[in-house]
Formats: sequence, structure tokens, C-alpha cells
Amino acid sequence: MIKGVNRKVIEVNRPDSAYFERAVLYVRPEVNDVPEKAAQRETAELFGESAPKQKKHTDWFLFFLGMAVSAGIFWIFFSIKQ
Repeated sequence: MIKGVNRKVIEVNRPDSAYFERAVLYVRPEVNDVPEKAAQRETAELFGESAPKQKKHTDWFLFFLGMAVSAGIFWIFFSIKQ
């Protein structure tokens, strides 16, 4: 007979695994909220994988660098033409 058991779980689906379909992780009762990044880091450590890397701000830097170079070429082109 099951009585009102209330457990928080995290289910990790692994469709690319040859052996396992999913893993069910039970959250400790004293933990009220699990941040998503912390959960990803902990599951990566548990499965022996490297944690997902956080995206750096290099994309924005490269975008603005490209815009500056484009503006410089545009300015040079029109200053020579005059």
C-alpha cells in the first residue's frame, strides 16, 4: 500500500546511449529548489561528462569588431572616392 509519498525527481533522458534510456535522480527532501545550472553540473559530474560550458561574450565582441571593420572599410572607400 502506497501512502502519500511526495518526492522531487529529476529525470535524465539519454536517447544517444547504447545501454541506458533514462536515469531518475531523487532530490534530497531538505532541498526546496534546484537551480537548473547546478542540476546540469551535478548530473554531468555523476555521469562522468564535462559540464556544459557557459557561453562567453566572444560572440558579441566578434560582432562589434566586424561592424567596426566594415564601417572603417566603408569610410575609407567613400573618402577615396571624393
